[in-house]
Amino acid sequence: MFAQLPAELSISVLSLLDVASISNLSLVCKRWKAFVDENESTVYHNLAVYHEFIHSSSVVFNRLPSIYSAKSLVGVSNWKSFCQRRVHIDKSWAGKASSHYVSYPSSGSTVHRIKIDEKAGFIITSFRDGGLRVSDLTSDKVLWSLPKTYVRQYAHVEYGEGFVIFDRHGDTKEVWRLAVDCHSSTSSQSKAQPDQISASEKAFNMHVDTYPHGHFKPWAVLKMPRRDTRAFRFVFPTLLVGAWDHVFLWDILSCELIQTITPIQRPNDPSAAFALVLANAPSFDAPVPRLGALDNINYVDVDGNHVFICGVNSLRVFSRASGKCILDVPSTRREYGSRKYGVLYDSEPQTNGAALVNHYTVGEELQFVSTPRVIDEFVAAHVSSCGHHLVALLGSSRVVIIQNFQDGPSSVHDHMLSIQLGRCGARSKYLAIQNDRVAVANNNGLFIFSLSEVLRSGVNSESSQNPTPVVSRAPYFGYTLYLSNLTCLQLSDTGLYLNWDTSYLQLCEDDEVERRRSDDLFHDSVDDQHISHLRMPTGDLIILLIGEDNFFTDNSTVCGIDFTPRPVDEHVSV
Repeated sequence: MFAQLPAELSISVLSLLDVASISNLSLVCKRWKAFVDENESTVYHNLAVYHEFIHSSSVVFNRLPSIYSAKSLVGVSNWKSFCQRRVHIDKSWAGKASSHYVSYPSSGSTVHRIKIDEKAGFIITSFRDGGLRVSDLTSDKVLWSLPKTYVRQYAHVEYGEGFVIFDRHGDTKEVWRLAVDCHSSTSSQSKAQPDQISASEKAFNMHVDTYPHGHFKPWAVLKMPRRDTRAFRFVFPTLLVGAWDHVFLWDILSCELIQTITPIQRPNDPSAAFALVLANAPSFDAPVPRLGALDNINYVDVDGNHVFICGVNSLRVFSRASGKCILDVPSTRREYGSRKYGVLYDSEPQTNGAALVNHYTVGEELQFVSTPRVIDEFVAAHVSSCGHHLVALLGSSRVVIIQNFQDGPSSVHDHMLSIQLGRCGARSKYLAIQNDRVAVANNNGLFIFSLSEVLRSGVNSESSQNPTPVVSRAPYFGYTLYLSNLTCLQLSDTGLYLNWDTSYLQLCEDDEVERRRSDDLFHDSVDDQHISHLRMPTGDLIILLIGEDNFFTDNSTVCGIDFTPRPVDEHVSV
């Protein structure tokens, strides 16, 4: 049969397999092994396309450094080793291959915010006591910095496509651009201010030996139309800035304000009112309530089509095309959607060398019942990379996922589910999403799960007998006291990064007693099903959050998990 297949068809068939299957096929059939060896480059190139490691067959091997970071390509010499590397990284994120904890001391000891550019090879950090720093991912050396006399305390930082943005006191946002991207053709676009230029000259003189790697040049200072701005988010080329009753969208290249959406507190268009059918779904005979006030803004996100706003009272989605509210999800529901999951202490056997532990979950189908309102609040939300799904985080350690949110509010209830990550009432700290990976930090621990796996198990499931999703946990980042210290969590292609106390990370690596104690604390959080409420005179219930909030340890440094293989690990994982 093998001899009867044209070579082109055989190659096409092989491209539909995974790396492990091709390896197994070569072990059991000499003729297939000879064929794979003879056509190795073509076979694995096609496999890379089929598994979406590259976007098309037109991508040649020497273009990979423009797509992936040098860190992810160490030791990659051909299409076969490239596919093996991508498989290892994917399995490592899923807790099924080796990974290791890391720290970056040069990032600073009072870190507040973190941004990662893995392809450029650096970490950007701001600090509790002020200042901004860029450090090298590989050498862990400082590349460039701005002093605390220039960058305010607790500055929020956004970054993307070579632009770094941080807030000044008052109503302005400051923009800098990578020096390697600044040339004569872009200089006319820059709207740098005199104090920026002066700070840039001082920074260059201080770090002249590392120029241009990790260096930035001033681009603009953007003055907001209102002084009451709070959260802001940058997704190239759009900077979104939220104020009390407005959101402002800026084009970062031209430094122009391109759109203002208002009102956001009480949108008065019909689509916004209809969106609140969700609040009573699936009890469709109930009258549609009016939109209440959004209240203070906790978080914002943006993509090419929508603006996402987390307020104290609800999560709202606005269309950029119309400026109208197309979805409102109040933060006063007892349950969100028709299915919910809870993390169990029981776990899969831990993979040798893996930094993650994979915990099982238990699912429950939900029926609508008339219950008092349970008052929580959305503290963060991110849209998926495909733009179709919305992942939001409630303050009480519950994640809410809405599939195809843009389909309309009438179907949202059936397209929504929730995951309770440990004890309800433990404070949520941070939500991050990168491609299909979602990471959540709360005072119960640090968790990672696959968005597509959750959707397959939940809202896409035709049967409650489908396997429930697995949620991974990073046990060394699990002590409640140090989780209270966490103010940032970031994901890249091959790594997870957060601010952490390096001395406690070292203690977990060295001390089995401490590891067991931390594990016991997580066990207790999963077993604790008690929810503390405060009952209001109206009958509404307010969730009482437990644990420290904004407790700061003496040390706050960038630490994380590296999902690339060490040389001794890769051969045993693929």
